[in-house]
Amino acid sequence: MPPRLLLIEDDLIMGESLVQRFELEAFEVVWYRTLAAAQAAVREGLPGVRAVISDVRLPDGLATEWFAALPARVRALPWFFLTGYGSVDAAVQAVRAGAREFMTKPFDVERLVQLVHEAVDAPAAAAEAAVLGISPAMRHVERMIRKVAPQKVSVLLDGESGVGKEVAAKLIHALDERPDKGEFVAVNCAAIPENLLESECFGYEKGAFTGAQRTHRGYLERADHGTLFLDEVGELPLPMQAKLLRALQERAFFRVGAERATHSQFRIVAATNRDLQAEMRAGTFREDLFYRLAVFRITLPPLRERPEDIRWLTQRFLEEFAAEQGHPIAVSESFMRDLLARHWGGNVRELRAYLEQAVILSEAGILDEPLPASAMHAGTDRDGADATAGDEILPLHAMVAETERAHIRRALAHCQGSIGKTAELLGISRKTLWEKMKRLALEA
Repeated sequence: MPPRLLLIEDDLIMGESLVQRFELEAFEVVWYRTLAAAQAAVREGLPGVRAVISDVRLPDGLATEWFAALPARVRALPWFFLTGYGSVDAAVQAVRAGAREFMTKPFDVERLVQLVHEAVDAPAAAAEAAVLGISPAMRHVERMIRKVAPQKVSVLLDGESGVGKEVAAKLIHALDERPDKGEFVAVNCAAIPENLLESECFGYEKGAFTGAQRTHRGYLERADHGTLFLDEVGELPLPMQAKLLRALQERAFFRVGAERATHSQFRIVAATNRDLQAEMRAGTFREDLFYRLAVFRITLPPLRERPEDIRWLTQRFLEEFAAEQGHPIAVSESFMRDLLARHWGGNVRELRAYLEQAVILSEAGILDEPLPASAMHAGTDRDGADATAGDEILPLHAMVAETERAHIRRALAHCQGSIGKTAELLGISRKTLWEKMKRLALEA
């Protein structure tokens, strides 16, 4: 039996067009032209209806006011409101009452078809619920993760900065079904000063050095029977690579100052945005460690290669922000089209930061207009150019941030993306550099 769609629209041309388009998508469309007729249908219980598309202004009233007073079970259906004639405020109230989305006229019919399909097909896809994205590329990544998660082998995740490698690592850990599963321990290899790497990773005994007033369990020990996530593993110096390799081979290591080995059944998931094979050829990354880490290798594609995920990620982030703020956030189609046209050099991390600022600056919880260049220092236009370029006078803090970003970017290019060498060139610690890059949405 085809899914049934309830359409409430008084415009004959618009109504006929939507009926024909959704019938091509194998929907059975039930079309009402007045609010009274739709109300009568709802009183009958909406048998088989899977989604509702409604204009806001109808000849006999506002559909949004009626919707807000409906029982929760009816509002739980995916409702999509088509707005025009200054009815945006009414649509926002409907979103706050539980409507799925509003679209301003003239709207993208294909986008509406996609949204309805996503809402109707969601229950059928529940068994393979998307965690990383809905694009074919990310569906493939999730299938690979589901295959490797129970195997307890080391996994190497590679891809550009901001594509979601830590989220993928957490998914691997979540799908590990060991009854005695331990913690997920995340380590940013670029953020730990080189002289502290050994003591932080392997731990130390009380009195091992000045200031060691108690025994300290390192990352490898805390990840016993769990997952040790080594982010930016390419930043490990060669001496530390050798010690990590030995710990991987023997599942044992010595705390600093210890005479007995500590054993830990950790599982390593490593991540990098660098070309480790090129690093091996250059002699800066051990070949034997690479093959120990890359028993199973998964590449996460950049956001620009999976534009289908932009809408999906936007919805997820906005749901998260809405939960934090205590009210829904509505998105106009023009705002969404602008998101799709942008370059997103910082990938998912940059998209999230952009949306977070857009929500803060929005009026009445509506994301309707793209952010001005001065408001989003990390934003890029569709060609990837800096959004702050030009003759615009920026606030001082934004100008300082832009200058710092440009200087760090040049230093990174000079050092071919090496965090350690760039930090040394700039006269700051690796941790300080990493924190600045994260704040300024820079990637190596």
